[in-house]
Amino acid sequence: MEYITAAAIAIFAATLFLMIKRPRGLRLGYAAGIGAAASLLVGTVSLGQAAQSFLNIWDAALAFLGIVALSVTLDAMGFFKWAALRVVKIARGSGLRLYIYVTLLTAAVSILFANDSAVLILIPIVLEIVTCLNVDSKGKLAYLFSAGLIADTAAMPLITSNPINILSADFFKYTFVDHLIFMGPIAVATITSSLLLVYLFFRKRIPKAYDMEAADTLSNPKTVISPNLLKICFTTLIAIDIGYVLTSLNRFPVSIIICSGAVFLVIVYWFTSKQIGSVNGKRKGLIDLAKEINWDILLFMLSIFIVVQGLETAGITNLLASALETTSKLPSVLGVFGPSMVVTVGASFMNNWPMTILGILSIQHIGATGTALTRLVFSNVIGNNLGPHFFPLGSLAILIWMETMRRKGVHVSLKEYLKVGAAVSIVEVLVASIVLWAELNAGFKLF
Repeated sequence: MEYITAAAIAIFAATLFLMIKRPRGLRLGYAAGIGAAASLLVGTVSLGQAAQSFLNIWDAALAFLGIVALSVTLDAMGFFKWAALRVVKIARGSGLRLYIYVTLLTAAVSILFANDSAVLILIPIVLEIVTCLNVDSKGKLAYLFSAGLIADTAAMPLITSNPINILSADFFKYTFVDHLIFMGPIAVATITSSLLLVYLFFRKRIPKAYDMEAADTLSNPKTVISPNLLKICFTTLIAIDIGYVLTSLNRFPVSIIICSGAVFLVIVYWFTSKQIGSVNGKRKGLIDLAKEINWDILLFMLSIFIVVQGLETAGITNLLASALETTSKLPSVLGVFGPSMVVTVGASFMNNWPMTILGILSIQHIGATGTALTRLVFSNVIGNNLGPHFFPLGSLAILIWMETMRRKGVHVSLKEYLKVGAAVSIVEVLVASIVLWAELNAGFKLF
């Protein structure tokens, strides 16, 4: 084995180890940064390639920071708590309706604010609500599993629902509308199938009814969010969504729209903070909001791209390209399911961000065009959106979900997670593959 190949593989493996184990609380960005520095020092990646990596990922990274900033500001305003309490109210005491509405709320938040934000913000709120409603420990898991898995599942229809979607769109030069046309129907199918499948796993644990007196007390706080502030929030979100469509048609960076909306809401929050009162028992200042933003995400995204570039230099992406090309030539729906599962396996055990980059670089190596290229591009998107929650290490959102519950005293064993997560992931990939295959057969294509 040549020196460059061996060095690239060793650096990649060591970087994944640091990302997973986080020795002494090492931040994710720093873990990836060590790998990037090693790649440059050892020579598996040149400075020119590193500069190109920055040009490839800056839009996705900045968009993610904007989404997180938008989410924590809305959370401080009480927007998400208001939405969750509305769900409790309209469920009218039915445990099954509450399960469905919590699932749909999580899906909506994930679509609009990305899966990581949905988990980080909604899981504590959902846990607080089901605890106040006197739902037992087994019943709690039904709602928490649904919220966690659906948050990961729903991050597909918009390119902004997951930063890996932005990365793919930027690399292959397709628009927000193009992505929505393909992934919108797929998202509807996978969210529906996931809701039903998680229900089958937990149907005996979901309570038939919950304490309405507790619900009435919970649903009538003195102030969660003022009507005027609520209108501003909805108007801003609508304006951002319209901006996505208008700007993407001209290939304008989507991150600029997201960050503009986030800055506007931060300014609104700053001017109205004295009237907002407290949410979750504490009124947050601007410094508190800033501390909740994962600032090292830029370092992580750039660094892991550099590390993966080392694998490309070493020729490792040729192996993945061969696997994707071979499976994409399988007959019927297997031509979509095959490459999607190849990506799923990689994303599950190495995390979906590096796997997305490997998939993109491998597709570039194949040199496919027309329908074949469209199939490969969206198989990569499907595998990296739905495949990662096959195994907890594959998705940052699932790792956040498990860590958040652990801190709240709810423990989920690896065996218990795999029993649900692995089954849901495979079914989702299959359902998504069937829908994409049908779209391609109907004549839909990007290139």
